[in-house]
Amino acid sequence: MRKFFGIYFFFALMLVACGGNEKGGVLNDGWTFAPPAGIALDTVCIDTMDIKNPFICYEREDDCYYMVGDGGHMWVSADLRSWVGPYDVLDQDTASWIGAEPVITSPEIHWFAGKYYYMATFERPDVVAVDADGNPFARRSCVALVADDIRGPYRTIDSKSSLLVESEMAAHPTFGIDYLGASYMIYTHQGEQNGNGTVQIVRFSDDLGRRVGEAYIMFSADDNAWSGDVVDGERCFSPVMEAPFLFITEEKEMGILFSSYVAGEKAIGVAYTMTGEYGYNGPWVVEPQPLLTGNVGGASLFTDYDGTKVLVVGRDTVVDGVLKSVPQLFKLDMQFDKLKIEGHYKF
Repeated sequence: MRKFFGIYFFFALMLVACGGNEKGGVLNDGWTFAPPAGIALDTVCIDTMDIKNPFICYEREDDCYYMVGDGGHMWVSADLRSWVGPYDVLDQDTASWIGAEPVITSPEIHWFAGKYYYMATFERPDVVAVDADGNPFARRSCVALVADDIRGPYRTIDSKSSLLVESEMAAHPTFGIDYLGASYMIYTHQGEQNGNGTVQIVRFSDDLGRRVGEAYIMFSADDNAWSGDVVDGERCFSPVMEAPFLFITEEKEMGILFSSYVAGEKAIGVAYTMTGEYGYNGPWVVEPQPLLTGNVGGASLFTDYDGTKVLVVGRDTVVDGVLKSVPQLFKLDMQFDKLKIEGHYKF
């Protein structure tokens, strides 16, 4: 894998740790790994960052960590503590339904069949779609972009495909594979449109550019007993069901992390199938208590350099008088049929 260039002394040190090439600077046949126009590279500590829906992956070949989040940019780190960025990594087809300046949220990066896929929510505030009941909303849907290198450029697979049903307000895509090697996108049909947010699954075509068949519901917001508030002695569930992320325990049980609300604050929940590592069809059972509370959302998992399983979330935190979504890391125990948080991850 070709390496990128260092700009500051600190980043040069990071490149040594990552196996970098001082002669780098150009990736993928002439495409430059560069920050967004008019934005200077910066080096920041993870506990002062402001990134909603942070997603981290580790590349052993580089010995580097890569983080993406809302906004569509990438950050790079050698130690999970100090991050350099933001970098532009997208080169999507502006003639497709995504458009030239979409709002990009909840991205993830997954390796599949020798390529890297950048899956995210793309919203077009300038395009109004209509749902099944005739209500207008900003066009919002999910799509996968592809690259040969984890650092991009990620390009549109099929410019003529919108993948999901146009009238569906879809968001928060994640990725799964079944025992035959077929690929799937798991995403949410958002509660603000359907009144009861659902986690749904649809099969990808072989190149992940189009859907095969129709999506079906895995579970709904009203399956979550802990969400919402109690009003006059009765439970009023939250219609929010967001940010699904698949995982497999060491006992080969499939689970899904998700975000919802309890008593007005964001929290992380988990659902299990208990029908094995390919139990997409369920039945899915939501745990009766949240996994993590305190204004946290957008949970996902990654494996660090020595094989430790790590949970990453964004926690709403006031830093120097400014409300930020700060990435936080937790060490996980996944030895049994359910995951368990052991405590904060120690760098």
